[in-house]
Amino acid sequence: MATFTVGGLSTGIDYNDLIAKLIEAKRQPINILEKKKTSYNNKITQYSNLSSKLSSLKSAADKLKTSSNFYAKSVAVSDATVLDATVTSSAGIGNYSVTVTTLASEEQEVHSGVAASTTVINNSGSSKVFQYTYAGTQRSLTVVNGTTLEGLRDLINDDTSNPGVTATIVNDGVGATPYRLILKGNDSGSTKTITIDAGTTLDGTGSTTNFTSSTFTQKKTAADSDITIDGLQVKRSGNSITDVISGMTITLEKDGAVSSKITVTADRDAIKEQINDFVTAYNDVVDLIAANTDYNSTTKVSGVLTGEGTARNIQNKLRSIISGTVSGQPSDMNILAQLGITTDSETGKLEVSSSTLETKLSADLTDVATLFTTATNGVANQIYDYITEITSTVDGSITLREKGLQDVIESIDSTIRNMEYRLDQTKDDLVRRFTALESLISGFNSVGSFLSNFSKMA
Repeated sequence: MATFTVGGLSTGIDYNDLIAKLIEAKRQPINILEKKKTSYNNKITQYSNLSSKLSSLKSAADKLKTSSNFYAKSVAVSDATVLDATVTSSAGIGNYSVTVTTLASEEQEVHSGVAASTTVINNSGSSKVFQYTYAGTQRSLTVVNGTTLEGLRDLINDDTSNPGVTATIVNDGVGATPYRLILKGNDSGSTKTITIDAGTTLDGTGSTTNFTSSTFTQKKTAADSDITIDGLQVKRSGNSITDVISGMTITLEKDGAVSSKITVTADRDAIKEQINDFVTAYNDVVDLIAANTDYNSTTKVSGVLTGEGTARNIQNKLRSIISGTVSGQPSDMNILAQLGITTDSETGKLEVSSSTLETKLSADLTDVATLFTTATNGVANQIYDYITEITSTVDGSITLREKGLQDVIESIDSTIRNMEYRLDQTKDDLVRRFTALESLISGFNSVGSFLSNFSKMA
């Protein structure tokens, strides 16, 4: 919009300053709306922060809400040279006896060798073929005239349809032909065999080097791992076995009918850590709500979420769950306080008696678990389900409140736009009026000057 100015030569009045002050006075309702808009945006920001803290609490509850998650496990092996084992929380507690008879291996075929890596293996004047099969897939490679041993290696490795064989050249320093082409399967297992096939025409005739099957020696045989777990024979294509004992990965290290025992136990230290993480996440939520609903008596300023029913309801519900009784539990293990997890009456935050918790975990681990994991009213299950409900992106109470606040902000924006338009119109009108006034006064001044001069002449 164009900017107009009003001169004040006739009256000595700064009309532009006067108009600016009049407009600023009329802008006060807009300023009030801008402050409200800022307040609503701050509420949305804090609800977003609250959702983030609740998400962390939900994740902590998830680690406690089912038996498979609650019972953090530790694993030990009696002979780490034979095997290694790792477990997740779903692994069953117990002892497992494992005997390793054979390790899985990949196949390795070694050629009889040539004098140098740059030795030309096809000097026949025409192209030849090197043909092999790996894991049931056959490849026939064209070996052009002049190809060296290095060239054959690269031909195999650079083949875009290579089924899983790596070719290398090794100089073992033995005899007049120490440079040997080695073909190695990339994967272990009895099906991953390598054969040099009859279609190979690099056969040692017509100025070629013999690369038929008779010139290769099998140094390693493709084989499955063969182990026995508690009397049950198990064969797998690899040495990392994940599908025999639920929640356990067994990595085989040595074979030869050697044995090791695997022991899986409940890891009480890890369980205690999970419970402490849950408490910390809960307290983070409490801290955020408290910080945003507190009233500062010194500054006379209330928190961003003061008076917000949504935040207050969340706070009250979480406290109710935390302090509630879990039905079906023994009378001495049906509330968190009996674990040594109590609520500070002033802050609402949870406090943990480490010694009490340790004692309960050692003496009543099963009852401690069900206090959290009972499907209908276990503490962790209730927290998890409640947070899932209120943070739903469709109809969660936080989502709906944020949407409501955003709708208010959009309404304020619309109102401000209309008020700004009317202010612009008012300013234009004032400019016109004061311009007309200045013109009128200028005319009166001219008449006065004329009359004054006239009287002096008379």
